[in-house]
Amino acid sequence: MSLRHERPNSAPAPLPLGSSASAPPRTHYWLPRTIRPTREGWWFIGATFTVGLAATNTGNNLLYLILAMMLSFMVVSGLLSEQALRRLRLQREMPRRIFAGTPALFGVRLQNRKRHLPSYALHLTETNPAGGSDALGFFLKVAPQKRESWLYPLTFPRRGRHYLPGLRLFTRFPFGLFTKSGRPVLADPVLVYPAVRPLAPDEIPTALQAGWRERYRRGQGAGLYNLRPYRAGDDPRLVHWRTSARTGELILKELEEEDRPQIRLIVEDPFPGTPAEAVEADLSSVASLAAHVIRQGASLELLTAEGSSGPGAGEVHLDRILERLALYLVPDAPRPLRAAGEAGREVRFRLGGRGAGLGSEGEE
Repeated sequence: MSLRHERPNSAPAPLPLGSSASAPPRTHYWLPRTIRPTREGWWFIGATFTVGLAATNTGNNLLYLILAMMLSFMVVSGLLSEQALRRLRLQREMPRRIFAGTPALFGVRLQNRKRHLPSYALHLTETNPAGGSDALGFFLKVAPQKRESWLYPLTFPRRGRHYLPGLRLFTRFPFGLFTKSGRPVLADPVLVYPAVRPLAPDEIPTALQAGWRERYRRGQGAGLYNLRPYRAGDDPRLVHWRTSARTGELILKELEEEDRPQIRLIVEDPFPGTPAEAVEADLSSVASLAAHVIRQGASLELLTAEGSSGPGAGEVHLDRILERLALYLVPDAPRPLRAAGEAGREVRFRLGGRGAGLGSEGEE
């Protein structure tokens, strides 16, 4: 079975010391396949052993014939199941983001690279990291040179870098007497972000509720700055049609410049003895607040004792902030913070020490 994994452009970072991720699974096995009898298979093996004993004790040719037929069933089952698993390719499709406690949708493509022979009754399974029932997919038939897809959710209960449990491909074809499976594959590391949830209006600090600030000068904002006659080369989308209809000539609206809010999100280390659940809950609140600020169009800087993310905006910058929060390790004692430069507004968090609000804030 040939396996290939569609990987992202950049290689995943190594596991940090002290990470809660489990150790990587084994990559070498003594046998490329494992075969185990099903419940019906155990009954069939028992019946075969009984018929063999009877044929040996009695010397009855009919019993020998039945014994040979039953043994041939086992041989044919092994050959056909091996044929079903040969020359298959698995490709995993990863979600863009994975959040703790939220089901993430993974995809798998199963391709039969045999030229003439189809593969029947293929099962794909992967253990759910959060427990409960495993993800299980079934393909009745994969035609030669064809590809089938499967989508399934996995939930990671904790943030950080983890290993995927690994996909296991198996079949009970053709008689359902034996389960033949390959070793787990595509058990690659994934980065799980802290849980991000929508914020209620009373959970947003007052320093972030003012929104955009407008400057009284020409720019590319949303407010109206001035009206003037249309000139060649102006953007026709800025024509003020109501005024143009009243005056009988094209009138252009000029927009007022807007000032992008500069937000600094300061995350302080927890005090010794702080419960881990409280720290994780606050990290989730910080991640939710960061997503809210960036999606409002503001510029955000995350400052921790490990350093600053630098100011930035957009979804790419949000990924950098979420990655820093996902890999945050609680120290033995609080570390000092060193802020560089000025920020328009600051929102401060003490992990594990917040009350009903989302930290304290300061305005410019």
